[in-house]
Amino acid sequence: MNAPPADLTSRYPRLAEMVGIDLRTLALFRVVLGLVLLWCVLSSFRDLTAFWTDAGVMPRAWLIETDSLWRLSLYLANGQAWFAGLLLLIQAACALLFALGWRTRVVGILSFVLWASFINRNPVVLIGGDLLLCCLMFWSMFLPLAARYSVDAALSTNPPPAQHLHVSWASLGLLMQVMSVYFFSAILKSGREWWPDFTAVYYALMLDRHALPLGHWLLNFPGLMKLLSVYVYVLELLGPILIFTPYFLRPVRFALMLAFMAMHVGFLLCLQIGHFPFVSLASLTTFTGGWVWDALARRRAARQTSGALRIYYDRDCGFCLKSVLLMRQLLLLPDAQIAPAQDTPRARTLLEANHSWVVIDRDEQAYLKWPAFTVLLHRSPLFAWLWPLLRRPALVAPGNAVYHFVARHRGAFGRVSAALLPQRPTAFEVGAVWYRVAGAFVALVLIWNLHTIHVLPGASYRAMIPLFRVLRIDQLWNMFAPFPLKDDGWWVFPARLADGTELDLLHPRRGAPDYDKPDNYALDQENIRWLTYRGRLWDRAYAGHRLWYAKYLCRQWNDRLGATPEDRGRRLMTFKMVYMLERTPPPGQAASVEQQVVWRHECYPDETKGQIP
Repeated sequence: MNAPPADLTSRYPRLAEMVGIDLRTLALFRVVLGLVLLWCVLSSFRDLTAFWTDAGVMPRAWLIETDSLWRLSLYLANGQAWFAGLLLLIQAACALLFALGWRTRVVGILSFVLWASFINRNPVVLIGGDLLLCCLMFWSMFLPLAARYSVDAALSTNPPPAQHLHVSWASLGLLMQVMSVYFFSAILKSGREWWPDFTAVYYALMLDRHALPLGHWLLNFPGLMKLLSVYVYVLELLGPILIFTPYFLRPVRFALMLAFMAMHVGFLLCLQIGHFPFVSLASLTTFTGGWVWDALARRRAARQTSGALRIYYDRDCGFCLKSVLLMRQLLLLPDAQIAPAQDTPRARTLLEANHSWVVIDRDEQAYLKWPAFTVLLHRSPLFAWLWPLLRRPALVAPGNAVYHFVARHRGAFGRVSAALLPQRPTAFEVGAVWYRVAGAFVALVLIWNLHTIHVLPGASYRAMIPLFRVLRIDQLWNMFAPFPLKDDGWWVFPARLADGTELDLLHPRRGAPDYDKPDNYALDQENIRWLTYRGRLWDRAYAGHRLWYAKYLCRQWNDRLGATPEDRGRRLMTFKMVYMLERTPPPGQAASVEQQVVWRHECYPDETKGQIP
């Protein structure tokens, strides 16, 4: 499988369907993954200073001291906010272009490098979704993601692969990567809570740091908790094996894909685990078989009672041709016919009389300007839901105004499109050498994951560490393994200001510190990264990070104050980090709470005093 072999599909169709991915499925995967990546990048701007600069909780010097071996990051070139923001802007642009399929392989490689750099900048705030996203972007570099429904496919002077099914080492690698998350996670779930006690879901939903209101409500149904524990464990253990079965492949694979998706929807509704469910849902789309697309196409064809949609453009306008090519691709209208209006008497007459492109629907009705665009939306299987809104009479005049503006400036648009959207040959496939590289990584990633469950000798694991850490595909799928945490709790940061005021530094507007358990701690946090960061601060393994967080809190509070007497009185002087440790009891028993002071800090310290309790 150095490249998609011409005879494999015909000689071994069942094997090809097992390890191959339909090009239309790869297009869906590209769009969803790109949009998830874009969302992750844009959401990171909120905490840009806190997590990704030297003024935050992880200065570069501290990162290098604690976690720098074989970690590469472009973010280490500069520690200021403007630089981190610039890299995030570039990442966001690449993610959007990746979803659209513009220079897909180039922006895909850039997205992988930038995301690996991003997550290497602050490992303390990472979640499983970050690592999975990096692994998915890695395999994407080897696949023909732009062969269907992309800007590249629309403007390519050479046709994309005619055969829908893509079979290569890269397709096998991506499918195995997706299922590795579940299979190796199930192996690592070795606690009795998963089997035979079936109390794992109970313990997971008892974690206030992650449980959402629906999760708390489900705790009222102990029997359901046991059934859900069985469902998750058995699905993760057997699903990855059955999904590659050669028997009844289509119904079994489709049912398992839906079962895994349902599990992640459940996670999304019951647990605050950030973007991990969204990344996982994107990854699971890769198991959408080509037969699904064929069935949808047959269904659309059965509804057609007349001829194909026809789109006519002005031959003298290169920008116009590119526009209709892009619309045919991105609106999923592969059967639409495109031709110069000058070659058809009816279309030529309408073009010359109205200075407009022409769309002739299957009922032989001709449409111009804005209504022509709404007809394309109406026929699009993806955007037809917009048609009732955009076809309203009130929108025709503004829509036509936009069309006239573009028509008046089509020379300028043509020059821009010539630079950014040239029609050019596109290499949809990578070369044979890169498919061999992908084949090597199929074996290496499998070996690495086998190391994580301790079935291979440690010497080979140590030999693989440099390569896997540099590429940032050093994965460990130990979610809720060997069992969900039983040590839970919440933070209280009692602080004293210069004027003697006492407050909770995490919630200063609430006044005096309140040690009572929050109604919903997971929703009380800013986002998943702060929830993850503060959750790890209590762990002794992350004790060294408490000083840097304390310094950050002092800067955040005091740097925004002025020099007036009132501001001087509001200066933050001292505070403590108090963790209210709550140990989750077995079902039916009461929880116990223990107060632990893990750090004391003075913002204007006396050098003769220590700060660690």
